[in-house]
Amino acid sequence: MGVVLPKPILSKVIERTGNKDINSAVCSINGFRTSMEDSHMMQLEDDRYLFGVFDGHSNDKCSAFIAAHLPGRLKALQLPPAVQTLEMVCLDLDEQFFEDVGEGGSTATFCIVEPVRQSASPGAPTKNFNVTVCNVGDSRILVIRNGALVFQTEDHKPMNPGEKARIERAGGTVRMNRVDGDLAVSRAFGDGAFKRMREDPRNQKVICVPDVSNFTCEIGDIMVVSCDGVFEGSFTNEDVAAFVTSKIPPPSNDMATIAARVVDQAVRRGSKDNITCMIVSFTDGSTMTQTLGAKAFVPGAPFPKTHETSRSQYGKMANHAGFTVAEALEQRYQLLQHFLNGTLASQPPVMSVAFEMSDEVDIENERAAFGGGDFGPKDPSFFARMAEGAGP
Repeated sequence: MGVVLPKPILSKVIERTGNKDINSAVCSINGFRTSMEDSHMMQLEDDRYLFGVFDGHSNDKCSAFIAAHLPGRLKALQLPPAVQTLEMVCLDLDEQFFEDVGEGGSTATFCIVEPVRQSASPGAPTKNFNVTVCNVGDSRILVIRNGALVFQTEDHKPMNPGEKARIERAGGTVRMNRVDGDLAVSRAFGDGAFKRMREDPRNQKVICVPDVSNFTCEIGDIMVVSCDGVFEGSFTNEDVAAFVTSKIPPPSNDMATIAARVVDQAVRRGSKDNITCMIVSFTDGSTMTQTLGAKAFVPGAPFPKTHETSRSQYGKMANHAGFTVAEALEQRYQLLQHFLNGTLASQPPVMSVAFEMSDEVDIENERAAFGGGDFGPKDPSFFARMAEGAGP
């Protein structure tokens, strides 16, 4: 894992999308990492719904590239796609990454969801959903039905017998459960140092050939799509399924509230990673973006003013959501006022998670960061100066 921040950056960047079939949201936090390397896709178009999480390593270049280029390739496929076709999509995209970028790597777990209509009539009610899951690495997809875990992907780890055998055939070793003592996953996009035999892309130390699964989801099912940061601490698949089930239905039926609570729970349980969690509910979400917005931002507590990397990452998460650092700090200050005044419930439902990771000491530290004493910045330039690391 290497160097981590002294405190996690808990600012939450949220996206929502929905239609008559799907109500979905994704929440991402930087956490304790010194850089944010997760990306995702979440698209509902023409009865072909795409969901995926891409967990980068070394940098964010590969995960961002896959998130940008994979949807177009998946939209061009005939449904249902053959396993060999999906394998070629991944192999070709990997080669394109090496040609266009080349630096970095990323796991990927993604799926194509096709609603099955009760009749051929346009707009006919949905009967169920054909789901095709592709998994490369150790991000995960879980499907929950009536509180029970009914599907889960399998991680690609170097110590898995089949993975270890392939690594060794390609001239590699497995040490400390890592490929050549370095990479913690045995399948990924990118990672060119482990793909020297490019003419044989299925038999290298690290490959991007996906495991493909096909199954049917029912109306009311819940799908969790997430990076391994959710599970890095003591948060098992079964734990996540039970936790998600306990939060249904969320306030205002906002799946972002569940996703935000999952990432916080992962931090509580020891995760030191970037964390991205997507919740896909197979229920009507046609009004979600109109009533709650396609995007939201829940700023975390102020960064330690003497820690430059923390300030930088706080700023990058704010920028990712379309805010400056000063704007994020001002919004956090306003949320803190609502919290202290007992009026947080007047804010959008997802804002209720803003202080769930805080205790009394954290709140007092936050008050001090925003001026202490009678509490509240008096200088209009306060937040801009605070954004640069200046004290109250």
